[in-house]
Amino acid sequence: MTDVVVKIEVQDPESEARLFQAVNSFAANRGAKSSGATDCEEAPQIMVKTIPGGEFFRKTVIFQDHNDAEEFMYYWHRIKQVA
Repeated sequence: MTDVVVKIEVQDPESEARLFQAVNSFAANRGAKSSGATDCEEAPQIMVKTIPGGEFFRKTVIFQDHNDAEEFMYYWHRIKQVA
Protein backbone atom coordinates (compact mmCIF):
# COMPACT_ATOMS: atom_id res chain seq x y z
CA MET A 1 0.00 0.00 0.00
CA THR A 2 1.26 3.47 -0.88
CA ASP A 3 1.03 6.29 1.66
CA VAL A 4 -0.68 9.53 0.68
CA VAL A 5 1.25 12.62 1.79
CA VAL A 6 -0.56 15.94 2.24
CA LYS A 7 1.62 19.03 2.75
CA ILE A 8 0.15 21.84 4.83
CA GLU A 9 1.67 25.21 5.71
CA VAL A 10 0.53 26.79 8.94
CA GLN A 11 1.08 30.46 9.65
CA ASP A 12 1.64 30.44 13.40
CA PRO A 13 1.45 28.28 16.53
CA GLU A 14 -2.32 28.87 16.78
CA SER A 15 -2.98 27.50 13.29
CA GLU A 16 -0.61 24.62 14.06
CA ALA A 17 -2.71 23.81 17.13
CA ARG A 18 -5.86 24.01 14.97
CA LEU A 19 -4.31 21.52 12.55
CA PHE A 20 -3.59 19.02 15.34
CA GLN A 21 -7.09 19.51 16.72
CA ALA A 22 -8.51 18.88 13.23
CA VAL A 23 -6.44 15.69 12.83
CA ASN A 24 -7.58 14.42 16.24
CA SER A 25 -11.23 15.28 15.57
CA PHE A 26 -11.12 13.71 12.11
CA ALA A 27 -9.63 10.49 13.46
CA ALA A 28 -12.12 10.39 16.34
CA ASN A 29 -15.08 10.97 14.02
CA ARG A 30 -13.90 8.31 11.60
CA GLY A 31 -13.28 5.88 14.44
CA ALA A 32 -16.76 6.55 15.86
CA LYS A 33 -18.31 5.63 12.50
CA SER A 34 -16.67 2.21 12.68
CA SER A 35 -18.46 -0.60 14.48
CA GLY A 36 -17.73 -4.12 15.53
CA ALA A 37 -14.53 -5.83 16.63
CA THR A 38 -12.41 -4.29 13.87
CA ASP A 39 -12.73 -0.68 15.04
CA CYS A 40 -9.00 -0.09 15.25
CA GLU A 41 -8.51 -1.52 11.77
CA GLU A 42 -11.14 0.80 10.25
CA ALA A 43 -9.97 3.99 11.94
CA PRO A 44 -7.75 6.08 9.67
CA GLN A 45 -4.02 5.62 10.16
CA ILE A 46 -2.58 9.14 10.29
CA MET A 47 0.93 10.41 10.96
CA VAL A 48 1.97 14.08 11.19
CA LYS A 49 5.55 15.21 10.56
CA THR A 50 7.19 18.62 10.84
CA ILE A 51 9.28 19.75 7.89
CA PRO A 52 12.12 22.03 9.10
CA GLY A 53 13.04 25.32 7.47
CA GLY A 54 11.20 28.15 5.81
CA GLU A 55 9.30 31.11 7.12
CA PHE A 56 6.17 29.14 8.00
CA PHE A 57 5.63 25.94 9.90
CA ARG A 58 5.36 23.10 7.43
CA LYS A 59 3.58 19.88 8.25
CA THR A 60 2.99 16.74 6.30
CA VAL A 61 -0.03 14.66 7.18
CA ILE A 62 0.41 11.09 5.99
CA PHE A 63 -2.52 8.76 5.35
CA GLN A 64 -2.60 5.11 4.35
CA ASP A 65 -5.72 5.60 2.24
CA HIS A 66 -6.39 8.09 -0.56
CA ASN A 67 -10.05 8.51 0.43
CA ASP A 68 -9.09 9.37 4.02
CA ALA A 69 -6.65 12.00 2.70
CA GLU A 70 -9.32 13.57 0.48
CA GLU A 71 -11.90 13.59 3.25
CA PHE A 72 -9.41 15.14 5.66
CA MET A 73 -8.52 17.91 3.19
CA TYR A 74 -12.20 18.74 2.79
CA TYR A 75 -12.56 18.73 6.59
CA TRP A 76 -9.42 20.87 7.04
CA HIS A 77 -10.60 23.49 4.51
CA ARG A 78 -13.93 23.75 6.33
CA ILE A 79 -12.13 24.17 9.69
CA LYS A 80 -9.91 26.94 8.25
CA GLN A 81 -12.90 28.85 6.88
CA VAL A 82 -14.60 28.87 10.28
CA ALA A 83 -11.48 30.07 12.13
